[in-house]
Amino acid sequence: MSTRCWRIWIPWASHVRPNRRSAKPARAALFIWAAFAVFVVVAAGVQAQPNTAPVTFAGKEIRLLIGFSPTAYGYDTYGRLLARYLGKHLPGKPLIVPENRPGAGSLALASYMAHAAPRDGYEIALVGRGIAMEPILDAPRMPQKFDSTKFAWLGSMNNEVGGFFVREPGPVANFQDVLNGAVMKVGSTGAGGDQQIFTQALNVLFGTKLKPVAGYPGTQELMLAIERGELDGIVGYSWSVARFGNKEQLDDGSLKIILQVALNRHPDLPNVPLVTDFVKNPDDRQVLDLIFSRNLMGRPLLAPPGLDPSLAAALRKGFAEAMHDPALIAEAAKINLELNFVSGEDVQALVERLYHSPASVIARAQAIAAAN
Repeated sequence: MSTRCWRIWIPWASHVRPNRRSAKPARAALFIWAAFAVFVVVAAGVQAQPNTAPVTFAGKEIRLLIGFSPTAYGYDTYGRLLARYLGKHLPGKPLIVPENRPGAGSLALASYMAHAAPRDGYEIALVGRGIAMEPILDAPRMPQKFDSTKFAWLGSMNNEVGGFFVREPGPVANFQDVLNGAVMKVGSTGAGGDQQIFTQALNVLFGTKLKPVAGYPGTQELMLAIERGELDGIVGYSWSVARFGNKEQLDDGSLKIILQVALNRHPDLPNVPLVTDFVKNPDDRQVLDLIFSRNLMGRPLLAPPGLDPSLAAALRKGFAEAMHDPALIAEAAKINLELNFVSGEDVQALVERLYHSPASVIARAQAIAAAN
């Protein structure tokens, strides 16, 4: 083993000439400087050591905040399912307490997580899949700016295919009727929600005449409004939710899906057109890719920025283990809940990639987000 010799330079020491008057003060000064140098070396060594204390949440509660209202299905269902299993896969087996925090398509919750949530791992959030893109798209009612790449993305419970659903009888029978200029009232939870941005994308890119009606706290309230005839349809409603939560209406024909608003076709819907089927311009396709990439992180879970890396790693690991828990999978299958786990690393990489989209593509997407 080789040894390293440390040379400590002590100012003015070489010029000290010991004599009866100066020997004692000089020796005292030398001792002080030497002690200080040793302290600096030791302190530097201590600071270089990583924090190796094991992460534990023993005896604690972790609040799992859900950015939507309690519903019979949807984000709330996913969040509460996860809350029942996540704790046993985290160090110390904490109690997971789900709590609804609806508002602006979960944009209010994301803003809270970015600016006010404690950075200790005891609050995590299930937010809308489009939240990551809002700082880029600059939704008109965005309460506060934040950088989505700074969140600790823990993963996603699935990837997603959204649909354009219409009521029957209603003003259209298929998407071609919409392209031909049919005027429709479609619902939205507000800026930041899939319904709003997807509706605006169709209007800008295809010239459709869809009239978004915002202000509904969640998709459950939206679907009830469609059932009552207040709305003609909804753009961006998750097929994974509709196929079970609205099975009766789909079976009796009072609700119909006329378009898949996603980048990939769902195997359940081989005969329903995909939005990209109607794109002719390559530049338009890039914009659609930017907007609809959010479906690849269908039910994302995040922790606040600035979280200690060891805490983020423990939360990611626990989330991944919970999503592979046979009991969770069995319960999800029992209620027809679609699961396609996406790792935290993959979600983080997706967000980073989208943030580095070409400036011209981002500018067009921002124009779509700003359209009324």
